[in-house]
Amino acid sequence: MSVEPGDDDDVAKRAVEGTKSFLEKLKVDRIIIYPYAHLSQTLARPREALEVLKKMEGLAKGAGLETYRAPFGWNKAFQIKVKGHPLAEQSRVYSTVEKGEPAQKAAAGPLLEKKPRHELTEEQLFARIKKSDFAGLPETDHRIIGERLDLFSFQEPSPGMVYWHDKGLRLRNLLIELMRRELAKGGYIEISTPGLVSSALWKVSGHWEYYKENMFLTSMGGEEFGLKPMNCPPTMLFYRTRRWSFRELPLRVSCFDPLYRNELSGVATGLFRVKSFSQDDAHLFVTEDHIEGEVKGLIDLMDRIFKIFGLEYSLNLSTMPDDHIGTKELWDKATETLVRVMEAKGLPFKVKEKDGTFYGPKIDVTIKDSMGREWQNSTIQLDYQLPQRFKLTYAGSDGKDHVPVVIHRAIYGSLERFIGVMIEHYQGKFPVWLSPVQVRVLPVSDENKGYAEKVADLLAKAGLRVERDFDSGTIGGKIRNAQLQKVPFAIVVGAKESEAQTISVRSRDGKVRQDVLLEDFLSEVNEQVRTYA
Repeated sequence: MSVEPGDDDDVAKRAVEGTKSFLEKLKVDRIIIYPYAHLSQTLARPREALEVLKKMEGLAKGAGLETYRAPFGWNKAFQIKVKGHPLAEQSRVYSTVEKGEPAQKAAAGPLLEKKPRHELTEEQLFARIKKSDFAGLPETDHRIIGERLDLFSFQEPSPGMVYWHDKGLRLRNLLIELMRRELAKGGYIEISTPGLVSSALWKVSGHWEYYKENMFLTSMGGEEFGLKPMNCPPTMLFYRTRRWSFRELPLRVSCFDPLYRNELSGVATGLFRVKSFSQDDAHLFVTEDHIEGEVKGLIDLMDRIFKIFGLEYSLNLSTMPDDHIGTKELWDKATETLVRVMEAKGLPFKVKEKDGTFYGPKIDVTIKDSMGREWQNSTIQLDYQLPQRFKLTYAGSDGKDHVPVVIHRAIYGSLERFIGVMIEHYQGKFPVWLSPVQVRVLPVSDENKGYAEKVADLLAKAGLRVERDFDSGTIGGKIRNAQLQKVPFAIVVGAKESEAQTISVRSRDGKVRQDVLLEDFLSEVNEQVRTYA
């Protein structure tokens, strides 16, 4: 609980009621009341907060919950082994709506900070635009590795959002390029849609009712708008721009647009849960006859991608939740289809009861990293509902209009989360094809800089990602820096190499080869890139 100014007994009561309702679904009756200050930037004074927390404690015990207290800071005892912060999935906001204020203010997220009574000083302003501090995190954490490799940073002015540095953006783009190559083989088209969309669209799709509290909202000209938290509804509008024939289906539409979700600041855990992210999103518009073949093809695509990264995976079937749209008959039909596909491919799966989206059942894919941890990234969702809500049609072979079925799918899922998993999976030692920098060229002395420049230029023209370390310093120090930066290959050139027009190659694992011809090295690296070795 994060207590804010104005929170009262009514807020305490609603917080306990909401918690008890959720716990009943889990068949759990124990809680810890924990003052989690990071959930808000507008905190009540400690004495005021304590009264609200005590009220919650009394109400929770009165509601039959076994109740414990935990002091602030107790969270350091957690060993987090889940995909994000334990609070992330079920965070709720209970706020006091002042008289005369619009009702949606309470549902839109944490209370906005009140305007300061006085303008902030320059020193105070700079105190608010500092870089986020990750001191104290373990050396294996992706935030520590990412900063050391200069991949990204998190900055206080943009809580829960990533500042991609050049190397991190290169890594991100390499993943997108890999996916685009695969999608080109499958006949996908790619679109991009606006990030800010009227509430009318979200009301038609049903997301307004089910997802409004997770959206960033604003208004223009008296109309309410939201930054898009997913690509599905805008993609439906793309489909509606023209009339389609059964001969043009399946229509496979991909999109890598940025998305925005109003996660609470305190539950954002680096790249694993952010407020701004992108997915390798796609929507397949299909006929009934296409469904099973397309789902099989998506599982094959996922299998190819995960094998490149050496990832094991398992499948889960998420079924109809209590809050859903559409008839049970259509839900049963969709669920049975997904089961048939997995059984036909001989793939075992677990059932996650009532964990589907509000519009359809889905196959959720759990991947296992090199440390044995499991992450849910990929999803394949079968949707009969949104095409009906958007009145989508195609001309059938009989000349009549028919409603398509839509398959929603993402393989990486959130690119940000996938990169976070990959950083920890490889501990920063990315394979050659994925390394933001593949080669670093190191001259032994100033006398060798001319030949080192020639080598670096040839490698760069051949398409390798090259860095030059021509600064003054010992060659041992330069090699050490290359190893710390996890660069796959350090090329050392001295007088001997300059004279023989060869190179010495030191790989990341410390193996050294001398008298290597440049063309042989290029051929070797290109083969590793080609085969994703």
